[in-house]
Amino acid sequence: MDFELIILGAGAAGMMAAVACGEERLAQNLPALRLAILEKNARPGIKVLVCGGGRCNLTNAGSQDFLIRQFGRNGRFLTPALRHFDNDALRAWFAARGVPTHEEHDGKIYPDSNQAKSVVDALAARMAELGVASFAGPGCAATAVRKLGAGEPDSPGFAVTLTDGRTLSTSLLLLTVGGQSYTRMGTTGDGYRFAQAMGHTIVTPRPAIVPLLCQQSWVAECQGVAVQDVEVRIEAPGPLPRLATGKPAPSINDLMFTHFGLSGPAVLNISEIVAELLERFDVITLRIDLLRHHTREQLAAEMRQWQSGCGRRLPRTMLASLIPQRLADVLCRLAGIGETQTCAVLTAAQMHHLIESLKSLRFTVYQTRGFKEAMVTAGGVSLAEVNPDTMESRVCPGLFIAGEVLDLTGPSGGYNLQLAFSTGRLAGVNIARSLATATHSA
Repeated sequence: MDFELIILGAGAAGMMAAVACGEERLAQNLPALRLAILEKNARPGIKVLVCGGGRCNLTNAGSQDFLIRQFGRNGRFLTPALRHFDNDALRAWFAARGVPTHEEHDGKIYPDSNQAKSVVDALAARMAELGVASFAGPGCAATAVRKLGAGEPDSPGFAVTLTDGRTLSTSLLLLTVGGQSYTRMGTTGDGYRFAQAMGHTIVTPRPAIVPLLCQQSWVAECQGVAVQDVEVRIEAPGPLPRLATGKPAPSINDLMFTHFGLSGPAVLNISEIVAELLERFDVITLRIDLLRHHTREQLAAEMRQWQSGCGRRLPRTMLASLIPQRLADVLCRLAGIGETQTCAVLTAAQMHHLIESLKSLRFTVYQTRGFKEAMVTAGGVSLAEVNPDTMESRVCPGLFIAGEVLDLTGPSGGYNLQLAFSTGRLAGVNIARSLATATHSA
């Protein structure tokens, strides 16, 4: 047997699993395992390096129950992993490794360095201290995995075939290869293929936390404009599917305009449901309330005040006190308000159009940016086939599965990295204990 454990994928889940396995062996006063972690990219943690705009929003400050709720219908599966290694434990682990953290808006947790590299470096350094054999590069990518049959050398165990032609054997195998999001980072869905080959069911993968493309060409004029605290609703024939987060629309958060359409947390957090609907319909309508704390009646009264008290001023100038100037310019034009038209001569129809734009701005979405720009993947290995207390497969003994490859998806805000760290940690500890038990039994 070449190794006692091979971990496929050196992302957040894989690196934390390797560390946990090594630390558990130390705690038991046992020698280091023959453990290898294989990564198809040039170095470990490539996807972690781009998280949070390169700053790495590594978790969220919410309670355990709050974190579980963010994963909706599947959140209960995470209970054992979070009880074993929650956000406080994660922050403490990194602080002990020289990476203190701090809390920002909406409970987002970042390293004090504001650099994702410090997170990856801490994990890589700890793996090296624990004697983990780390292999990275295109030649180290797995092309196939299989369970060794009775009578084969090294059975029971697994055979892992690499792109460079080598075949490695291992007693236990951990899949932490991620989903299909950020395909340029090497996450191309290999884990689904490997899991299926060993008897697992795959819930259809879809892009999630992904920007949306819309038909309204004027959005390009507002590229880079952000609007805080908006409400986004989805309009579609029939009942809406539920989000991976378990929360139906509306989504309330911040909005960002891009050159192609819409982004920002308010849109990203409902993008999975849009992706699912676009499998059935050509287009989906979003309605956005830009001023959810203002009623239509309040806005109408304010505009009448513009007429009577600020008659010589331009509507676009007055509107800019409520929304960003570039967006105000566009909405005035869409309402048929001329560049030199003053508030005094606003018509009832123009005011009505402005109010409807502010309270129910319509966008026709025809596509997502796909897996190439999705932050995470919805769908994955069916949770019914994985033991949440150990992360071991229920259908293939000796196979463990953790991280994004599972059918678990949270919203943006650090939840999905916490998922990876917690499930990876739980898998690593249980693998170490399983191998220790096997050694004692032998």
